[in-house]
Amino acid sequence: MARKRQKKKSVHTGSTDSIPYSKYRIEWNDIASDSGWASDKEFSRMRLATPVSEGWLFEKTRDVIKIFASYDKDEDGIHFGERTIIPLSCVKKMNKLK
Repeated sequence: MARKRQKKKSVHTGSTDSIPYSKYRIEWNDIASDSGWASDKEFSRMRLATPVSEGWLFEKTRDVIKIFASYDKDEDGIHFGERTIIPLSCVKKMNKLK
């Protein structure tokens, strides 16, 4: 008995970015804290966190940058998700992505 061929699902891999925002990779410094006990040597080795964030740049002012990592579009406009606001003084490097 021959097997019935299943129809392959279409997967769209092209860009659907039709939003007026550019995508960036941002390296920045963040606070690090620890509520446990530590020796002076352990405390001396403590460093800032150095996160890397990627997202669309919503706004850049002289004080902060605002990015978002997801969005939804409907008849009411664009809705932003995974929003992050970073003090500009904490930003080490900011590269525009293609």
